[in-house]
Amino acid sequence: MIEVSVEGLRAIYRGMCPNCGGDISDLELLSTGVCRECLPKQLSDKEKVYLELIKNGRIGEYAKILEVEFELKRFSEFFSSLIGSRPWALQEVWAKRVLMGRSFSIVAPTGIGKTHFGLIMALYLARKGKKSYIMVPTSLLVKHLLDRAGFFLEKLAARGEPTPTIIGYYSGMRKKEIEETLNRIRNQDFSILITTDRFLYNRFELIKDVDFDFIFVDDVDSFLKSPKNIDKVVLLMGFDIKDIEWALKKEEKKEQKTSVTGSARQNPGKVLVVSGATLRGKRTKKMGVFRSLFGFEPGFSPEFIRNISNLYIKSAGDVKAETLNIIKRHGPGCLVFAPQVRGLEYAKEIALALKEAGINAFIYERMSPKLLERFVNGEYAVLIGVASNRSPLARGLDLPETIRYIVFAGVPRREIRVSINECSPQKILTLLRALSPFFEEKFSREAAPVIAALTRIVPVTKDIIDRIREADEKNLELDGFAGHVQRVVKEARKLLVKIMEDIDLRKVTERLDVDVKIEGNEYILVIPDVDGYIQASGRSSRFYAMGISRGVSILIVDDEKAFYGLSKRIQLATEEEFEEYFLEKAQEEFRQVDMDREVIRKIRRGEFTIDAVDIIRSALIVVESPTKARTIAYFFGRPAKRTIDDFTVYEVASGQLILNVVASGGHIFDLTTEGGFHGVLKENGFYIPVYTDIRRCNNCGEQFTDRGECPSCGSKDIRSKRSVVELIQKLATEVNKVFIATDPDAEGEKIGYDIYVMVKPYCRNVERLEFHEVTRRALRKALSEPRSIRLPYVQAQVVRRIEDRWVGFELSRKLWEKFKLMTLSAGRVQTPVLGWVIKRVEELKNKIPVAEVSLENGLLVRIVNPPNIEDLKRRFKEGDLRARIEGITFREDKIYPQPPYTTDSMLKDAAQKLGFTVGYTMGLAQTLFESGLITYHRTDATTVSTTGIDIARRYIEENHPGLFRPREYRGDGAHECIRPTKPLNLKQLRFY
Repeated sequence: MIEVSVEGLRAIYRGMCPNCGGDISDLELLSTGVCRECLPKQLSDKEKVYLELIKNGRIGEYAKILEVEFELKRFSEFFSSLIGSRPWALQEVWAKRVLMGRSFSIVAPTGIGKTHFGLIMALYLARKGKKSYIMVPTSLLVKHLLDRAGFFLEKLAARGEPTPTIIGYYSGMRKKEIEETLNRIRNQDFSILITTDRFLYNRFELIKDVDFDFIFVDDVDSFLKSPKNIDKVVLLMGFDIKDIEWALKKEEKKEQKTSVTGSARQNPGKVLVVSGATLRGKRTKKMGVFRSLFGFEPGFSPEFIRNISNLYIKSAGDVKAETLNIIKRHGPGCLVFAPQVRGLEYAKEIALALKEAGINAFIYERMSPKLLERFVNGEYAVLIGVASNRSPLARGLDLPETIRYIVFAGVPRREIRVSINECSPQKILTLLRALSPFFEEKFSREAAPVIAALTRIVPVTKDIIDRIREADEKNLELDGFAGHVQRVVKEARKLLVKIMEDIDLRKVTERLDVDVKIEGNEYILVIPDVDGYIQASGRSSRFYAMGISRGVSILIVDDEKAFYGLSKRIQLATEEEFEEYFLEKAQEEFRQVDMDREVIRKIRRGEFTIDAVDIIRSALIVVESPTKARTIAYFFGRPAKRTIDDFTVYEVASGQLILNVVASGGHIFDLTTEGGFHGVLKENGFYIPVYTDIRRCNNCGEQFTDRGECPSCGSKDIRSKRSVVELIQKLATEVNKVFIATDPDAEGEKIGYDIYVMVKPYCRNVERLEFHEVTRRALRKALSEPRSIRLPYVQAQVVRRIEDRWVGFELSRKLWEKFKLMTLSAGRVQTPVLGWVIKRVEELKNKIPVAEVSLENGLLVRIVNPPNIEDLKRRFKEGDLRARIEGITFREDKIYPQPPYTTDSMLKDAAQKLGFTVGYTMGLAQTLFESGLITYHRTDATTVSTTGIDIARRYIEENHPGLFRPREYRGDGAHECIRPTKPLNLKQLRFY
């Protein structure tokens, strides 16, 4: 971590004391967290700081942060007293959010303890007299939670603590129990209510007047099967019908790119938490109510946190027989999945073949507690289903002690049918992207804007697709956003018709990873089902107290093309690779699998206990631009989104971290224009820069500091970067760790240092990430190798900025005095560069002239210091210039390629070959970098990394076989040249 001495970097930040809002130094922020006016003593322990502030009567805003820390400590102790081990780090993050009154969507894989967290939080809040409502998808889970809650109440009673009243409603209750429970609910005789989401839908009138403080929705997918449940929860949260109408109107206007007037009431201090296995609910307009009223929307994160051996066997022809042999060899605890393209009937054929061979197998079509109990007890050795992320067998099971391995009876793949009258933009886009590599140039140019338009509107809600279908039937044109989608779809349909007439299907079928057929007016696209594979194979690898259990996935390859596509996509999605199945390798894997299962069973039986291992933690990543934040968040699936103070925060699961990604928007602070010498104080022989928040005019875009109105246009409609600081500080209070991922140069290091000192009082675990390309691989590497802030880089940028002020301001003043023109300016860089340009121009006037003449045969003739250059020019223009060849010699030379781009060579070529200005080129390069297409563009290194060489190899071998000759251009330092990060050609880039 950073160590800063008084002799090192020192700075003062105006108005940034977390406690009183006064001025504070970086040293104070890094030590006590408050300014010397609040606390003259040097204390680092938060509790001691808090007590000293109270003692001195100086407690202020910082109390809120400290009090949450103390409250979390009490919650953790309560949790430990009931469970027997402390909460996982991720559960502590969720607890902090609830205790701070923030509604949110839980992003985490199955098995991490989401439901237990909801129950224990409800019990903790009940001690404070607060009411909670827990909704689960099934009556079985209601009963399970009631049993678990009863166990916890016994523990509380044994310690002589008050026991809150908990009631639940579920199917299968006796008539008398139903009447008693409904009466108690009607009379609000409870602290915690546990029901299914169907109870909310059917019995809402019973609970509509209950003043709930905490609502926990377990399995948001089940909850959203009835979109009206959203309305009912909103009403329980204290909003009213007008608020819902406002939120829906806001979403509609957002789709139409217009604004809506008015606002909903402020959230009345209640907390809503929604949880789910995948959080992949229906994308209806009602989902926008979450975003507008609660500041979050559910997202989707694939189950990347796995510990699986991926094995494959090439089929000899009889997949069912090979499935049987695998199960005979490796025993029970197996799930078998048939490909979607073969469907349920094929799954039934597999089940029949297994039963005839004496293996107890059962088709698992829907959630059945009794069937699962038989599977756990060993009555069934195998359960069989269809490989799909919607399959109940693939997404509903969490049985780490029972499920040992997965067998795929064929490569998971799915069929998409797209007619020339298709209404779904998603389907059309999937088809066009699959076909785009085979477009001729005319189609490529025509398809690019259509695909771009489809990309901008996807995903589209089912409501709009239905409206387009209905409008087509009635030959109507829609208006608003639905009308825009309808027009895009119509253009896409025209393209589909043209492609159907001209495309060469033979080229498509030669492709290694996709299969397209045309039947009548329909395209049939068969593609590998990556989601289905990841979801289904993940059943064999689950969380438990000591980590992630080992699992085995065995895939029988019945389609080489589909397997190639699947393996390529799996490698991109999870960085996992398939290995060929060998018996010895498999037996070794199963030994590890069975060791893990034995440990899990012992833990379940209570034969030994162990503190939970923090396999997953929560982290905040701060980048500079919103584009980079979005690019990073989508590396790992569709992220959940939160809106905090008008800023978007992405949340997504990545390996062993739940990442919250937010953008700072570049520099946050700049030197003040008030006080000292251009914002720099001199004290005891030290120069101390004084920083204040940067402000920007919303009217004209002018950037400035220290003013309450725009110096350019006088507008008072301004936005301060203080709001960015407050956002980052809020997020830092929630997470276990903060990563600063600003750009990897001196300027980015200074921005990173400012963020570092601002968040240090809120989160003590802060580190720096450095990556030179915005790719998943580079981010994972940076996360595994975090570093501290490099103070020399920060100091270099501080000096540079001070020079800008001192040299620039003072020289400009001299120019104003000399020329009486206030528009003139000078600067640290521009003035000497201007002098250099003038000097070079003068030198050019004295240089020896050289004439270069290009002959008809392409030869270039150079004439140094010709006696009469004007005569040469005239004769050349008139066509009267002749050359005579007097002798021919032969020479063989090696022509070496130019080294890779550095910043200066990129700018030179862009100017000379494309006519781009420096600012325009750097702007384009910044966009390419943030979009994950090139490495960092501020570099003087020509080195090509092994990753860069591999990208070049893949591109050259695919497009120019046999011509690959690797070269590193190795230079000093760890930086790399400017190079592509993906092996894309121009056509592929158009559709990226």
